Amino acid sequence: MRLAYIGNHQTDVVAEGRTPWSTESAIGASLELLGHEVVRIEEREVSWPDRIRIAEGCDMLWWTSTWDFATQWPVAEALRSIAYLNDRMPTVAAHLDRWWNLSREDQVMDRRRGNAMFRCRWVWTADGDSDHLWPRADVNHRFMPPAVYGPECVDGTARDEYRSDVAFVGSWQWYTHAEHWPYRKAMLDRLSDRYGSRFRCWPEEGEPAVRARALNDLYASVKIVAGDSCLAHMPETNLYWSDRATETIGRGSFMVHPAVPGLMDAIPEGMGVAYYPKGDWDAMCERIDWWLAHDDEREEARRKGQQYIREHHTWEVRLQHMLDVMKQEGAFR
Repeated sequence: MRLAYIGNHQTDVVAEGRTPWSTESAIGASLELLGHEVVRIEEREVSWPDRIRIAEGCDMLWWTSTWDFATQWPVAEALRSIAYLNDRMPTVAAHLDRWWNLSREDQVMDRRRGNAMFRCRWVWTADGDSDHLWPRADVNHRFMPPAVYGPECVDGTARDEYRSDVAFVGSWQWYTHAEHWPYRKAMLDRLSDRYGSRFRCWPEEGEPAVRARALNDLYASVKIVAGDSCLAHMPETNLYWSDRATETIGRGSFMVHPAVPGLMDAIPEGMGVAYYPKGDWDAMCERIDWWLAHDDEREEARRKGQQYIREHHTWEVRLQHMLDVMKQEGAFR
């Protein structure tokens, strides 16, 4: 098929010869690996009339929206445009974030000032805990667990500047969601107290996030990565986890992560990951200490986990499943 894809494709990064790292970059490239043609539309640059013109030459519209970019264009125009395209082709929103139980859930609920992405005919997000809430917003939602770009599921090269026994990769100086920050800070404080200089956080203060091949190298240089996910500590969080799990394990590292039930089903214990009860810092450190002391077992689990991710949790696998589901639901004649 020929697919129009609205999103942050980072054409400026590509023009500078650097590797793009957005979710859209991975999804777009994976759709191409599946044999489809992807027509990329930069959300921050292309107006809705031009988006419609491009989409009408395609078989399907995809959209992964960035809020700051979406708000550059009138919401009313976006709503009219999506309604117009809904009558003419399958329209798909795909996103790895969660909205419910966060301050931004009005982006879903508010039909006049929210994000028009949620008015697509199919909305796929990583928030599987809110099946009872999406219908209230008249959203046709499907669960899309995180994945990783398949060609990046390779071992990196260990580098001295990245070496440590334990590391955290992600937002550690501040966190977008105030609802989760106390939990993450408590986790990082405990890791720092327990492991001292053996524990490091990335990116370093004032530096951009570590991406692309450098991220694989970082993971190759660290024995254990401490995992976390938005609202992971909440008892009702069962089917949401960040792409940190698939990214970390798929790129060749070993992770210790809170025991989110859906994640445990998706990536079984020992497949590059060990789990501990949510919020139990003693158990977290016990798990880390055991795996630090057992290099051979950790290496075997790391390799098994990376292969498991290649087989079950790449974007090629995920997107083919999504296309199959939408075909069964009548998306394509």
